[in-house]
Amino acid sequence: MKKRFKFTNSNLKSLPANMATTKTTELEFSDIECMGLKLLSGRNGSKRFLFRYTFHGRKRSIAIGRFPDIDVITARKVVRNYKVLLAEGTDPKQERDAVKHIPTVGEFFWNTYLPLAKRKKKSWNDDMSRFTHHCQSVANIPYDELKAIDILNVQLAISNGIGFKGAYKPSTNNRVIALLKTVGGLAERLLDIPNVANRVTLLKENNIRQRFCSVEEIQAILRECRAYSNPVAGSFIAMLFLSGCRVSELRFRRHNDIDWDRRTLTIPTTKNGTTHIVYLTDLMIEFLHRIPRKAGNPNLFPGRLASKPISTCKGAFEVIKEKAKIANPEEVVLHTARHSVASLLLSHADQTGADTRSVQMMLNHQNIQSTMRYAKLSIQRQRSTCESFSSLIEG
Repeated sequence: MKKRFKFTNSNLKSLPANMATTKTTELEFSDIECMGLKLLSGRNGSKRFLFRYTFHGRKRSIAIGRFPDIDVITARKVVRNYKVLLAEGTDPKQERDAVKHIPTVGEFFWNTYLPLAKRKKKSWNDDMSRFTHHCQSVANIPYDELKAIDILNVQLAISNGIGFKGAYKPSTNNRVIALLKTVGGLAERLLDIPNVANRVTLLKENNIRQRFCSVEEIQAILRECRAYSNPVAGSFIAMLFLSGCRVSELRFRRHNDIDWDRRTLTIPTTKNGTTHIVYLTDLMIEFLHRIPRKAGNPNLFPGRLASKPISTCKGAFEVIKEKAKIANPEEVVLHTARHSVASLLLSHADQTGADTRSVQMMLNHQNIQSTMRYAKLSIQRQRSTCESFSSLIEG
C-alpha cells in the first residue's frame, strides 16, 4: 500500500482502517502535492488531517481536523497558511493556542472584570445588570474580533428598545456604553487588545434633572414630614432634605452609627468607597428622636419586617409632596433632596457661608466638579456682586 500519493477526496475515502494487529494506533499517509500534510487512519476507520513541520530544529505537529468534515482542498489551504507563519518566524501551533486563549467579551466580563469590580465598586451589581440585559449581542464575540460596529449596534438596540418604564433614555444608554468602554480598557491593559468601544460616541443626555426645591418648598416638606402618620418614613425623608445624603447610604444606617455625644452620624462606606461623617444639627436630632425603636431591629430607620430597614418611602413621599403643595411634583424625587441641599447652600452663600469645598465635604463628592455644577448664584447675590464691583470702581 502506497503511503505517499496525491490526496483526493475519493482516494482518501477508500483508504482502509488501521489493522488491530499493528503496533501503531494509526496509519499515516502523506500528500505529495502539499508537503507536510498528513492523513491518519485509526483502527475504527476514523481519519484526521495533521500538519507535520520543523520549527527551530524541533519536529512539531498540529491537528487540522477530521476527514471528511474537512476536505482535501480546505486542509491544503490551512497548511499553506501555517507555512506562511513559519516563513515569518512564527510557530503556527503556538499562534493557534494563543488565539484559543483569547476570551469572549462575556467570558472576560464574568471571569475578569466583575471579580475586580466587586472588590472596588459598591455598584458592581449595576454593571452586572447592564451587561446581562443589554450586552448579550456581543457576549460571545472573541475580544480580539470585537469591532466598533458591534458596540454601535448595542447602542442602537438600546435606543430602539423598550424597558418596563417605557423607551430607554440616553442616560441609560450611555451607562451601558460607558461600561463597555471600561471593560474594554481593562482588556486593553491585560490582553493588549485595542479598546474599540472608545470609538463610539456617547449620546447627548436630555433627561438630566434640573429641578431644585426652594427654601419654602423644603420648609413645607419638613412640616408635612412632622405630621406624617409614619414617624419613621417622615423622619427619613426629612433627614434626606436636611443632610443631603444619598438614599441608599442613609436608609441602611444603624443605631451604632450614631454618636450622640459627638452629634455625628457615620456612613462607613459611601458610593465612592470612603467613610463619611454627617454632623447632626438640632433639627436633625429632633427628627431622629421621633423614630420609635423596634426590639431586635438594629436599623436607625426600622422597617416593618424584623431586622430590615425601611423601604425607599416613595409612596410616603408622594403623599407628603401632595400635602406640601409642591408644584410639578413629578419632577421632585427623593434624590432631588441631595441636589437641593447643594444648590441652596451655594446660591445662598451670603447667608450660609458655604463655599464649594465645604459643600463638597458635606455631600462627600469625590470630584470638585460634581459640586461646581450647583454653584449657581441667586438673583439677589448676582445683583449684590455687581453693586459691590461698581462701588469698588467708583471709590
